[in-house]
Amino acid sequence: MSEEKSSPIPDAEILRAQRKGAPPVPPIEKSAEKKGYDLKELVEMNVRWSQVIYEQNKKISRRLTAMTVASYLRLFIFIIPLILAFIFLPPIFHDLMEQYANIFGTNAQGLDVNGLLNNIDPSQVEGFLQQLNR
Repeated sequence: MSEEKSSPIPDAEILRAQRKGAPPVPPIEKSAEKKGYDLKELVEMNVRWSQVIYEQNKKISRRLTAMTVASYLRLFIFIIPLILAFIFLPPIFHDLMEQYANIFGTNAQGLDVNGLLNNIDPSQVEGFLQQLNR
């Protein structure tokens, strides 16, 4: 009674590889009289496994490339606004500070708090405290 050896590549794995887009892997036909694999069958199995692995590696390579491109895009999306802010915001802040200085009558070095406090009337402080208590 001779036993028929099964292929070392399980049928489920072959079907799964074919569903995922790998090239079809033809099964090896064995006669019932053979008890072992000869060199030709081993080479054929090796070639089929290599094809499946090659297809998987191509997919992995494409995904890694896409992930690398996406990470650079995310980096640029974060860095470009910072660079633009560094370039364009200082003149805007300078203009705002000049307007602020003109409104409150301060110099370009900052707000003169002592001058503002000296101009406050005690009745203004009492009115402010009454509004806070409401």
